[in-house]
Amino acid sequence: MTLRYALYGAMTVLLFVPSAVLEVVPDRDYAILFYSGRNGNQDVYLLRPGEREPANLTRHPAKDLCPAASPDGSRIIFLSDRGGNFDIYGMDIDGTDVHPLTGTPEKEEHPEFTPDGKQILFVRDFETRSEIWIMDADGAHARRLTTNDARDERPFLSPDGARVLFMSNRDGNYEIYTMALDGSRQTRVTHTTEWEIFPTWSPDGRRIAYSRKYRTGSRMEGMIRVMNADGSDDHQVTAVETRDENAMWSPDGRFMVFQSLRDGNFEVYRIDADGSNPVRLTHDPAWDGWASFVSWPSPTP
Repeated sequence: MTLRYALYGAMTVLLFVPSAVLEVVPDRDYAILFYSGRNGNQDVYLLRPGEREPANLTRHPAKDLCPAASPDGSRIIFLSDRGGNFDIYGMDIDGTDVHPLTGTPEKEEHPEFTPDGKQILFVRDFETRSEIWIMDADGAHARRLTTNDARDERPFLSPDGARVLFMSNRDGNYEIYTMALDGSRQTRVTHTTEWEIFPTWSPDGRRIAYSRKYRTGSRMEGMIRVMNADGSDDHQVTAVETRDENAMWSPDGRFMVFQSLRDGNFEVYRIDADGSNPVRLTHDPAWDGWASFVSWPSPTP
């Protein structure tokens, strides 16, 4: 399986391990944004605090993937092929006011707001390579930040706006890198023979959570790990014989959500930032993943 299909597809290997208890998110916590194939088609969902069933925000026959909320919780960006090609779309937090932000011959991937909500980092896929771009939140003034023959993916801007975190296979396997917002000072952070993927900043910018993906026999496994921003104190925070990946911090740094195969198919889980107290947040035979937190109550658009 290539990484591209790992991002958007479902895994058919089933692992039979004890299930976590499904829990309603407490009112004091956050809404959870994710996408799912539970209606036979990928759509964007929002699990609000205190509710057991998530709300389908897109309800469209196209594939709607990889949602990300604005820092103030009022807007969502996501990928959709409803125009015939994967482009970035925006909508209000309730699923209204849907409109495209890009429209190019290439596929767009991995959109993410900058911490001030004024710009969007994303990936433009040129088939043999992919590059990191940035544009205004309304889709204007797009410009490229990386240029090479590899795949540069999953960009995040640090809370102080100084460094872009991303993953790349430019050195043979996927590793984690940082660079300045203008694309300069590109620096490799991890150095292993495994895949280091899906990196994201902690809210204070001091730590990086990421997934280490590796093969055990004929099976792919993965764990969530955390390290300091300079790569030191690298340690695992999940340790199950399955695939845990794509961790995202809560705005206050107390929790992380991630997708996991630990109960047989990809579901969304929440853990404390140190890896303790795992809670399963979704429960459906279809693929649930690419989760993130949304501050709640969200402002009315």
